[in-house]
Amino acid sequence: MFSGAKMADSQQTDSSRNDDAQELRKEPPWIVRWFWVGVKLLSRRIDHEDVVEHVREEGQLSGRYLFMIVMSCAIATLGLLLSSPAVIIGAMLISPLMGPIMLMGFSLSTLDLVALRRSVFSMACGVLGALAISILIVKLSPLTDPTPEILARTRPNFFDLLVAVFSGLAGGYAVINRKGETIVGVAIATALMPPLAVTGYGLAVAEPAVAGGAFFLFMTNLLAIALTVTLMSRLYGFGKGHGRSTTVWQSVLILLVFAGLSAPLGLALRDIAYETTVNNVVKANVLTPFQGKRARAGDVFVSFPRDAPINVEVTVLTRERVPGAEAQLQDVLSRKLSGNVQVAMDQVLVNEDRDVERAQMIKLAESSLTAPLRAEVNELKVIAERQRTEAEVRNAAAFPLAAADIDAQAQTAHFFGAQSPDFPVSAWRVSEEGLGRNFPAWQMTVTPPVVEMPLIPFAEGADDLDAGALKIINDCQWALERWNVEAVEVVGYASTAGAVQRFNNQALAYRRAEAVASILRENGIAATPVGEYRAFNQDQEERVLGRQRFQSVLIRPSSP
Repeated sequence: MFSGAKMADSQQTDSSRNDDAQELRKEPPWIVRWFWVGVKLLSRRIDHEDVVEHVREEGQLSGRYLFMIVMSCAIATLGLLLSSPAVIIGAMLISPLMGPIMLMGFSLSTLDLVALRRSVFSMACGVLGALAISILIVKLSPLTDPTPEILARTRPNFFDLLVAVFSGLAGGYAVINRKGETIVGVAIATALMPPLAVTGYGLAVAEPAVAGGAFFLFMTNLLAIALTVTLMSRLYGFGKGHGRSTTVWQSVLILLVFAGLSAPLGLALRDIAYETTVNNVVKANVLTPFQGKRARAGDVFVSFPRDAPINVEVTVLTRERVPGAEAQLQDVLSRKLSGNVQVAMDQVLVNEDRDVERAQMIKLAESSLTAPLRAEVNELKVIAERQRTEAEVRNAAAFPLAAADIDAQAQTAHFFGAQSPDFPVSAWRVSEEGLGRNFPAWQMTVTPPVVEMPLIPFAEGADDLDAGALKIINDCQWALERWNVEAVEVVGYASTAGAVQRFNNQALAYRRAEAVASILRENGIAATPVGEYRAFNQDQEERVLGRQRFQSVLIRPSSP
């Protein structure tokens, strides 16, 4: 019996030890235990029901929500077309996108499918309204060229995902603690509204690549913000009734979604980094074939065609043409970039002042022994004289200069002006006339930079041209000839003086346009008169600039 009892006690002891070992194996690590303790401490000081009620109220579909999102997208679209960051930021201040996204994140945390459907429906209605107003504005706008602000949102990368994640963390914290929601809403709208406006722009101009890239950025930011809010709300104890296993599965699912989003965005960031590196290498080596020469790089453009070599187009301003420079640069870039590079180079001669050749000419003159040698010396003298004359002509150009094509043998000089606020069209014409007087034997041509034409003034209520107006017309005609413009629109304006007689003001604006257009047509320029009364925002501009601003005519190139 004693032996049996001892054996039974031994079995009970072994069973107890096994149970203790199993309990030890089931006990989570200390860091996990402290994590859940921290979660409980965070959730205790939050009124969960009040926060959920607030989120549901802010995330529901309403007339105010639709109106504000349409207005926000309209302002953002105009800011993108104008490439104005200030206007785009202004649109973010009134964007209501934070409400539905917060509701989406909290509904995923609490597994409230009804609230999730409401948030998705609210977001979808807002997106459709925003796209509609964006497409409408772009269709009606005369400015449809892609601006830097638009292009910046067509190639999303991993940094954009980080912006969305940080915005979601800040948004979740602000909503749960009920502090700073408005300011955080601006950050969330910054990640969502501009890409949505660019999507509408891409659809309006039929550019699927632009629309697709911007919409991918929008959806990436939307999912990243919503899922980050889900994680944040779970940390604060929302949805804790579903148990830890649900939290684990939610966390794993969110991490998988983030991994799926990060992969293409990371690749895009890698491509952008590679393109930046290539651009830096090209700019650092573009003057390699011109070592020892006085040259500087002009325009440098690098493109990356799909399944083709890197394409480099470069303009070099040099005083001496270097044969084979294009092939040499192509070889250098191919070695440094470890790949095929296609180079197209334009060498623009800006000044051929060759001191070395002058020194050789003097040396040959002093030691001339034979007739052939004297002939060579004479030829060098002629070359040196031409170069001196070309330098003199170039230095006579007392205006901002982008480039010059000077040929002393043919006695022709063509100057290309650089942008300058101090040089109106009339100043460029006066400069050309001054060069012609200083060098009467030369054919001087000055092409001014493309700028807006000056307004041609009229007296109040008049449609006839005085001497000052005729001079401005002649300046405009001169500039149009230099720009090779063959067709223009002539827009006539009339001030609001006598606004009760709208028909007379409309007719006056057209008569003014026709008076200018007839002079241009006589000189071989196709001119279409247009009477514009009232112009957009005319009343406000008259108060600021005065009525004389609209007692005028504007010449502008015709749209193609």
